[in-house]
Amino acid sequence: LLGLVRRTYLQSPRHSQVHHLPGLTAKRVISAVSDRLKKVDPERWEGVTVTFRTHWRDEAGNSDVWTAIQVHDALEREFNIDIKDRNVLITDVETAFEIVTQSHDAV
Repeated sequence: LLGLVRRTYLQSPRHSQVHHLPGLTAKRVISAVSDRLKKVDPERWEGVTVTFRTHWRDEAGNSDVWTAIQVHDALEREFNIDIKDRNVLITDVETAFEIVTQSHDAV
């Protein structure tokens, strides 16, 4: 049995939070989105309370693509994931939460 090494994978507490503590994950998503939007577009977002229902679509349902790109980047940085930009356009916080929780790599 020489050469056999027993290895144990221990999941970091932060990694397991994403999938096992959805309330904390939602707060992290909201915080990441809010912080980024207030940083890049303070005139529009300063004073706006970002909630789970916040979206960046107009009355006709058209999406603000620039804001969606900022949200994609904020989520990728916060959760260390790669969002397939060609497959999904995140237009609200609820969708952002779903993307993060469906990602197996999220930390």
